[in-house]
Amino acid sequence: MGFKIVEGTPRQFWRPVEPGEVLYMGAIVSVDTATPLEGIQPIGAAAGASNTTNKDIPMGVVVGFNTLATSRSFSTTNNAEYETQVAAGTPYGATTTYTGVEGPWAKGDKQLMALISEITPTTVLQGPIFNGAVGTAPTVCTVTTGCGGDGIGCTTGSADVATVANFATMYMRSGANKGIYRTLTSASATTHTWLKAMPGTIAVGDTCVAINGLRPYGLALAQFDTEALYIDCAAALSSDYYIIDVVELDLSEAGNEHVKFRFNMDNFCAVRA
Repeated sequence: MGFKIVEGTPRQFWRPVEPGEVLYMGAIVSVDTATPLEGIQPIGAAAGASNTTNKDIPMGVVVGFNTLATSRSFSTTNNAEYETQVAAGTPYGATTTYTGVEGPWAKGDKQLMALISEITPTTVLQGPIFNGAVGTAPTVCTVTTGCGGDGIGCTTGSADVATVANFATMYMRSGANKGIYRTLTSASATTHTWLKAMPGTIAVGDTCVAINGLRPYGLALAQFDTEALYIDCAAALSSDYYIIDVVELDLSEAGNEHVKFRFNMDNFCAVRA
């Protein structure tokens, strides 16, 4: 599980992991710009609009570790392998095998290293969309009041969170409009409106998903979990979020909702308002 790069990574490189840090395969990592220490860490959840409180810059996606695969831990909660760097000042375990590091790093240095696929402003990533936890799919809503013939609105059971107007997507899972995407102009978890009419009648009992923050393409908002393994569709996005550029949004399969995106250029500026 986690993120993967689908286009545009220029290189891979090894980086040490910050003392005491737990790092998962598929995590987006950065160096803490506020108190840069000796290693990388998950970029985590954004703080502030476009992460302007943290200002941590995406560096890459974890694709490997310098430990033997047979010795790694696996999290059933996050559905991913992980490793833990020892705390600062703690001796490394003599029985741990560290191997495979290339580049300028000393081959005999007993510290956890991660292999990173680099992220640049042109890199396209694919990330899963979950509702507050790995494996929890976005809520499928059932229409309780149809469109009344104009094709531009409906009411449903509650979505995961109230949407941000103009930064959310309605996708019809069943009914006459199955497979259709619309950008929501509404700010509600139950009452939904959009501008471009759907071609078919929206009937009571039709099903859909309303995903906050993500548009079918272009400028969008997103929030990650603390380990930077997925996009959280339950996040309010009222004040804390990343700004991303959506390349492709796929909500067609329950449990496999995902988005291909680039980080907006603003995420790569260490000094910004």
